[in-house]
Amino acid sequence: MYELQLSTDEYRLLVLLPDAGDTLGNTTARRQLGWTKHRYGRARQGLLDKQLVLKAPGQGGALRRAPIAEDLTIDAAAGATTIRPPVAESALYAPIRETLQNEWAENRGFHSFVVEETAFQGRRKTGGPWTRPDLVAIGTKTFKHVPHQQFEVVTFEVKPMAQLNAIAVFEALAHRRASTHAYVLVEHRNVLAAAYEKRLTALKQAASDHGVGVIVFDDPGDYETWDEVVVAQRSETAPELLNDFIETQVSQPGQEAIERAIEKSRAWLVE
Repeated sequence: MYELQLSTDEYRLLVLLPDAGDTLGNTTARRQLGWTKHRYGRARQGLLDKQLVLKAPGQGGALRRAPIAEDLTIDAAAGATTIRPPVAESALYAPIRETLQNEWAENRGFHSFVVEETAFQGRRKTGGPWTRPDLVAIGTKTFKHVPHQQFEVVTFEVKPMAQLNAIAVFEALAHRRASTHAYVLVEHRNVLAAAYEKRLTALKQAASDHGVGVIVFDDPGDYETWDEVVVAQRSETAPELLNDFIETQVSQPGQEAIERAIEKSRAWLVE
């Protein structure tokens, strides 16, 4: 198995670099990290020596990630810790969807529940990129002593740790107008939590101001690492808007699954 020992600074620089082959200028990266030229140069050279980054053209030079297919081992100040390499946002969708479908839905008390990835819809007209959440969860809740079925449409904007900033809140806010709850789901690896504390604080404040929820996780597939640090406020959205949102954002198989879930929940309520 391919393993490397990274210093904390090397790892911080690595996760800062964008995915999908995009580049980041050395000057911009150094300023974002708040490092001296010497500190940045040492981390940069360490990653180049390990062939984890490649040089790219640009004023002052730039870096981009090299293909990474194996797990990395980071040698942090607190001791050796096995961690995952930086991943693209899209790679987080599948394990998040699985966790939402199972532990999260159960913990929220849903009787019927459907989750669908909605980030990639090609040329389908949904009203623009900010109208497309990364994932949508639709569920019903029924209550033993209350003759009422609660219907929820929950949207999720997913961000890897390197993209942790308050902009995600405003993307989620665009979805909240046609849903009952909107969340930002943020990768927040424990080994680097201190380095991103200010960014997370700003994101939480913006989310709280606008009624958007924030969930942080260390591992997208392990619900025990999830933490709802800001609770999403329920939006009393008109049923017509919810219906239009589902018809616009959710695939036909997904809509059919929602219809079956609603019928199942109604049958349970009658019983």
